[in-house]
Amino acid sequence: MKQILLLLLFGSVLYAQTEYVPVNHKVYTFLERMDALGIISNYNSFELPKTRHEIASYIKTADSLKDKLDGVDRSILNDLQTEFEYDIYGTLNNSMSLFGSGNYNPFTQNEKYLYYQSNPGLGNFFINLTAEGDGILKSDRIADRNTTAKLGIIGGEIRGTILNNYGFFISGTNGLLLGDKQTSFLRHDLLYNFKLNEKPDGAFFDETAGYMTADFNLIRFKIGRDRLKIGYGYLGALIDENSPPVDYIGMNINYGILNFSYFHAKISGYPGNISDTVTNGVNVVGEKYIGYHRLGISPSSSTEFGVGEFIIYANRPVEFAYLNPFNFYKSAEHSGLDRDNSMLFFDISNRSICGLKLYGYLLLDDIDFGKLGTGWYGNQTIWNFGANSSNLYKFLPVDIKVEYQRIEPYVFTHRLQYNNFTNLGYPLGTFTYPNSELFFSELNYRFNYRCSASLGFIYGIHGANPINPDGSVTNIGGDIALGHRSFDNETVHFLDGDLEYQRIVTASITYEPYKEINLYLKLNYLNQSLQNSARVKELQSFLTVAVKL
Repeated sequence: MKQILLLLLFGSVLYAQTEYVPVNHKVYTFLERMDALGIISNYNSFELPKTRHEIASYIKTADSLKDKLDGVDRSILNDLQTEFEYDIYGTLNNSMSLFGSGNYNPFTQNEKYLYYQSNPGLGNFFINLTAEGDGILKSDRIADRNTTAKLGIIGGEIRGTILNNYGFFISGTNGLLLGDKQTSFLRHDLLYNFKLNEKPDGAFFDETAGYMTADFNLIRFKIGRDRLKIGYGYLGALIDENSPPVDYIGMNINYGILNFSYFHAKISGYPGNISDTVTNGVNVVGEKYIGYHRLGISPSSSTEFGVGEFIIYANRPVEFAYLNPFNFYKSAEHSGLDRDNSMLFFDISNRSICGLKLYGYLLLDDIDFGKLGTGWYGNQTIWNFGANSSNLYKFLPVDIKVEYQRIEPYVFTHRLQYNNFTNLGYPLGTFTYPNSELFFSELNYRFNYRCSASLGFIYGIHGANPINPDGSVTNIGGDIALGHRSFDNETVHFLDGDLEYQRIVTASITYEPYKEINLYLKLNYLNQSLQNSARVKELQSFLTVAVKL
């Protein structure tokens, strides 16, 4: 209760910056730990990103209780206060700009901008240039072959707030690939990049994001394009930050213990091409949309429940029944003659034990309670459970994460292929492979406020659709692209099919020697046993240098 009152008190003096903080920002790791320790409350980690105004509120609350933090987290907190200084205090004492500031130095611990301008009460904007260099090495241990890819990326971003309530953001990047294209696809966002894949020898790629927001504290609106993350933890991301960015309209309402979230997004079906000797071919992509809403209830400062729905539909104009945030999608689908793919989920998080956050959800893609336990293919569910532990906090700066996920056959598929849970043919989530079981564990250690390391392990079992000698497929619900057909067996069981095993060991280290100059090193060892006796043994190495000016 004390934290809630502090949040409300400090929230009244925060400067309302309405832009959103990208889902891959390091602040979310800090906030997860603060949530587990009970330092902050009412933090909904099921949905990202958050606005700068929200994050500033959490930082302010953490600062009021900083005597409970260890030395490393107090330094991280000070660092975040520098980065979010304007959002918290309305000042720029620890910021510098290349144009407009006579003391610009990239090798300092101050926040850096190409240019900024602030007129309190009227508006502000901030401009940054970004640059990134990536080196990727793939070592195939079976074929005894090494391949490399080098990526150079430059870009920029502009963000700001007008009249305290209206925000904007725009960013764009251009990149160049040198080396092996298949190796570059280990960076998953390049798998679906059109420019890179337009031609076999394509080497250029680009990406853009941009949106407008209107934030009135109780209710906020958003329209534009960026990345979303929906779901708890690592395995449980139903929409993952590495999936293609989406264009959407969104709304969020916060009132007391209630929170309501909604978006309706334009995604894409499977791409194709129509041959044409006059125009040299026409690219064709099916129209496809996804709707989402969730009602969250926080009966206490340590527990939150949520219930929500997804709806996916395609090959027709925008459906007004799904534009309505307060409609019940499943019933609306029935009244629309059952042409679409609806999903219902229930989620919960709890941190009654200080330092331990428990979370999980149950997703019902389809269900017939009268056929539970019979093996009927239509009982399609996901069970996801996880724990984020900082229970060693007083002794070691260590976080421990564990997760389990069980995805039943045919989950995320649909009898109409264009209605499955994909965008451009790629799964929307992290591990959205039907007929799978996954285990995940990770150990994170903070050497200091600018350097951390992690060691993780993933073990997965997947029941793949058997391929017959004549090339046909026996469908047991193991492929997201192949829904149940009229002639497929009505009865399937979990992990039927050809069992595939994957074991992934990951190790990474992150270092930020100076503010906005980041170094990342990551190693993945992949050992897979696939159907038809195929084996994969790979060592994947990633080195990234990212700079923001």
